[in-house]
Amino acid sequence: MTSNKTSKQLVIAKASHVLSSPRKTNLVLKAIVGRHATQAIKELALVPKRAAEPIVQLIKQAVGNAVSQFQASPDSLIIDSAYATKGRVLKRAHIGGRGKTKPYERTTSHLTLNVRIVTPKVSLPKISAPKAETKEVAKDAKPATKKAAPSVKTTKKTK
Repeated sequence: MTSNKTSKQLVIAKASHVLSSPRKTNLVLKAIVGRHATQAIKELALVPKRAAEPIVQLIKQAVGNAVSQFQASPDSLIIDSAYATKGRVLKRAHIGGRGKTKPYERTTSHLTLNVRIVTPKVSLPKISAPKAETKEVAKDAKPATKKAAPSVKTTKKTK
């Protein structure tokens, strides 16, 4: 009996206080979930978002963790899940008209990336049963022919 099941090991990588809001960072993270780690790095090089660079560093960190801890090849790594949560909030201000200040907040993110190591289990080839003898067709038998559908005549009406 063959089985195509895979063993599953997770490697976690985290980054704290990334200078990008979690809402914007999650847009980029959700786009790479389910992809191979090496493919995700190549795709993020083309993404024009500010959060792409820290995410690439995070993927490289996860790949390094998997290689050093589990001796996994980088080609066998798939991004299992990735998300960003709210980090600390930096309070800043712009100087406005008439000596007033305009406060704003710079929200940071905590990134978490789970990478799955996929290694297919060894399976034995399936041994097929011997084929049953085929029925011999009589040489005198005529092959079946298709009957033609009855033709329908249409008449053209004139006014």
